[in-house]
Amino acid sequence: MKGVNQRVVRTVTAFLASLIIVVGFVSIAIDEQLQASFTPILISMQKLFPSEMDDLHAKDPDIPPYNSSNVTDELKVSLSKAANQEKTVIITTLNAAWAQNNSMVDLFLKSFHIGNGTEALLRNLLIVAVDEKALNRCREIHPHCYLMKTEGVDFSGENLYMTRGYLKMMWRRLRFFGQVLERGYNFVFSDADIMWFRDPFTKFSSKADFQVASDRYRRKATNPYNKPNAGFMYVRSNEKTVDFFNFWYRSRKDYPRKNEQQVLNLLKWYEFKRRRLKFEFLDTKYFGGYCERTKDVNSVCTMHANCCELGLKAKVIDLRNTLSDWEKYKQQEKLGKGKDVLWTSPDACQNSGRR
Repeated sequence: MKGVNQRVVRTVTAFLASLIIVVGFVSIAIDEQLQASFTPILISMQKLFPSEMDDLHAKDPDIPPYNSSNVTDELKVSLSKAANQEKTVIITTLNAAWAQNNSMVDLFLKSFHIGNGTEALLRNLLIVAVDEKALNRCREIHPHCYLMKTEGVDFSGENLYMTRGYLKMMWRRLRFFGQVLERGYNFVFSDADIMWFRDPFTKFSSKADFQVASDRYRRKATNPYNKPNAGFMYVRSNEKTVDFFNFWYRSRKDYPRKNEQQVLNLLKWYEFKRRRLKFEFLDTKYFGGYCERTKDVNSVCTMHANCCELGLKAKVIDLRNTLSDWEKYKQQEKLGKGKDVLWTSPDACQNSGRR
């Protein structure tokens, strides 16, 4: 009888788990109000069968167990050189397209140099190259560089939004973040199309395990209706974040046509509560972007060229204007007129979306 009962439990568990995945797919096509109504049901199922839910994402060959005794761990060596005393490192990724002279990486680094209190943070920046050309350029302009190797994949091209190459790059990047956490390092990840104008550490919550930027922010840091943007994250290394990032990465198999950010937008409804992971969204007042530009230049820490889906050229044009606006602000600030400076409209990005 005991064996029969176990088989029944496993059958029911498998059915409920499959139902959750189906609901995840269906929820993509419905609005967030209806999506939220599933949350209590999902949480209840996962409380009843927590281990079985993770069994759906059984050991992934792409996630080998980390051996902390490996003294030849190149990533750990690179992290240790870049990290601050709290074992926190700032990370950006770079490919050949974004590493060209007078292009994205140059704008990114320039923002640190002209920002308020940000230049010193460059000593904690690790540039993660995804191809040899990007690695060589990094070594010309920055002391901390690391090559993220991916056998049989060429990430050197621009990889436009949601193309096959783009999806592979985003998921490979996510796995890399999990590897950083496994090695005991906290990290701030920043896309290279994000300009740093003030020290963001002053705005991070001291209570959260995982904080992420928002394309759209709805007043409260814990509001699940906020839309996450995984291009800027602050994550503390602990058992909960290591476990979640591995689960998040394995979820790519459930959502093969989605990027990691879209999957996070689904997982936010139930996984954080189930795992007791303290998660918060970052306010666009301080962490703005072209999706939702902060009007208060006196408060902004970072500005992201998001909502610009069709390419590097448009981003570079608009980010140059953004940097110019910041330099004007600094000049006017000395005269007590900083509040009079407004951001230039990101017309190149907005027009690119209408093509």
